[in-house]
Amino acid sequence: MLTKYLEIKKKHPELIKDLKNYPSRIKVAKMSNENELLVFLKKGRMYIHAVRYDAEKESQMYQPTFEEVFDKIVCDIDEEKILLSDGFWEWYEKVKRFREHRLGGTSEQSIEQKALNNLNTFIKNQWEEILPYLDFLRTLREDIIDYGTLSDYTMRRIANLENSGDNNRKKAINEISALKDELGEDYLQKEKDRQKDLSKEIIIAIENQKI
Repeated sequence: MLTKYLEIKKKHPELIKDLKNYPSRIKVAKMSNENELLVFLKKGRMYIHAVRYDAEKESQMYQPTFEEVFDKIVCDIDEEKILLSDGFWEWYEKVKRFREHRLGGTSEQSIEQKALNNLNTFIKNQWEEILPYLDFLRTLREDIIDYGTLSDYTMRRIANLENSGDNNRKKAINEISALKDELGEDYLQKEKDRQKDLSKEIIIAIENQKI
């Protein structure tokens, strides 16, 4: 991905320079070997939600990684866009609802939800050593729900915390303390201030059409 980016930057620097002028909502269609809609959401972190049009059920919606869909969005500089399909807006709305469902934290299998479950458990079932960290835990929870600035690595660390038994609790305190030192106690407020001048949300929808 980086190689491709650097290649574009070298051959067509004007494209990179013009990115800052792009709107925060982009919808485009191109030819492909399957009918599929890929929606990229940037809200702090980046989320990707996709749906295959040939599927009859919404269960065909899925949440891929960028690596998994990279080849599906790459195109040549001279490739022309095509008209959005007649069913684009219907599928787009379905993907948006799916997105809100996932970002709302209702998937028990998601790293976000596991991290949230842990934070809620630690906040609710307190013990003496955790008390000095409650405000920081609440900050982490607010971040995951509303801002999404935490990396996958950080959320996995939170998701892997355990509070059963003295040994696990001691390990959890050490990890929470390390996170607090690394991120900073007021890290989220700094991010809130930074985002005041930024678009809160960027959505890029790429429709692949089998022609």
